[in-house]
Order: sequence, then C-alpha cells, then structure tokens
Amino acid sequence: MKQSYQDAIAFYGIDGAHPGGFQLTKQLLLDEKITPYTKVLDAGCGTGQTSAYLARTFSCQVYALDQHPDMLKRAKTKFKQEHLPIHLIQGSLEKLPFSDHFFDLIVAESSTAFTNIPKALNEYARVLKPNGVLLTIDMTAEPQLELEAKTELIQFYEIKDLLTEKEWLQAFKRSGFKQIQILKANTVLNELMNIELDVNEGYAPPSFSTDPSLEHIILTHQNLTLSYGDRLGYRVFRAGKIDLPYQRHKTNS
Repeated sequence: MKQSYQDAIAFYGIDGAHPGGFQLTKQLLLDEKITPYTKVLDAGCGTGQTSAYLARTFSCQVYALDQHPDMLKRAKTKFKQEHLPIHLIQGSLEKLPFSDHFFDLIVAESSTAFTNIPKALNEYARVLKPNGVLLTIDMTAEPQLELEAKTELIQFYEIKDLLTEKEWLQAFKRSGFKQIQILKANTVLNELMNIELDVNEGYAPPSFSTDPSLEHIILTHQNLTLSYGDRLGYRVFRAGKIDLPYQRHKTNS
C-alpha cells in the first residue's frame, strides 16, 4: 500500500508540523477569550499537542478529532499520561460527528488543506455556534507559484487543490463565514529563516524505529520546502459566522 506524507508524520509522531510551529499556536490561542465553558474542537488533532495545551492552560472543554489511527494512538497516550479529560474521536473533517451549533471555537492546523476543502469548511460552519470562531493555519500558493510546481506539490501531499489567499477567502465566504481576517501571512522560506524552534518541536525520528520509505517521504518534503519555499506560503485565518468586532484578549502571562 502506498504511504503518504500524513503516514510519515504520524509514524514519527511529529508535533507542530505547520509553519510557525507550536509557538504560533500558543500565541493565537492566548489572543482568544477561552474560558472553562468554551467548547473547542481541535480539527485534525494529530499527536494531541494543541489539545493538551488547551486543556492544561484554559481548563476548557476540548474535543480532539483525527482520522489517522497512529495519530490517535499517540494522542490517547499523551492525554492519559497527563490525566487530561479530552474527548478523543476518530472521524473525518468532511463529516463531523457533532450536532449543529456545538462549538465556540474550532482550531485547524495544517489539516483543512488535506480535505475536500468546501466540504470541511461547510462542516466547520455547521457545528460552530452563531458567534463561534474558526482559526485555521494552512498552506497557501503564492501568486508566483508556477503550475508545474503546484501540480508537483498537489501530487506529493495528495491534496485536491492548493489554494491562493484569494481562493481561501472565497471558499470561506461560500461556506457562510462573514468576518474573515488574515492574522498572519508569510512564505515558508521566510518562516524557516526566522523561526525559533521549541525544544519539543520538529522532526526527530526515533533511532529505534525507522522506515526507509517513510524516511524518503520526509526528505522529499524537506526538499520541496526548500525548492519552493519562496513560492509556497501559509496563512492564519480567523473566520466568524457573524460580523463581530475582533479585539485581542490580553492575558496576564
């Protein structure tokens, strides 16, 4: 069976695979007003890093969802070790197993781009409360990305499309989101040049467990990132279903 980029990061248990890393995630969440009464969906939770942080930091109601069995195993182990009351669920972002208007906040980190994007965005809008917020971090094609390069990236990551910023904005609007903001925009290359990695982040394959085919996938990913990093970017979108003024929530930390 052919193995994918998702299989590789699951096998190696890579945390914070998105540009900006976990430091970006923590800052975004600290800027939101999250209380113990807030219901949060970690959409595509991976190893559970963000879900665990949410539960520890805000004592909020966290639902962690992923489709990959290896990611779910790692997340389950993490939550159990830290005694965190997180609802861990196997499911698809294109068909969320929740009722309408269930969540106050959805966090999707490098997960939406790997779905049928219109279906996933429609589901996010459905399960969010009317005043709910969607935070997404996803790869974005910069205007100068050539068609040949775009095709290569789509094939490698096994995604249906690689959207430009304008196309992302249009997709949000078609799914019913009205207030859409770009909180951060950067190319992958610029991010790599300026990032300060947390000691717990990044790619560190365990020496006792390797797989040549998956190792090749990781190396190919790194080469593509370097080759197209000036033409491949990412955006942090904050989208709401109704028009509400956005004011950053300042913490005492």
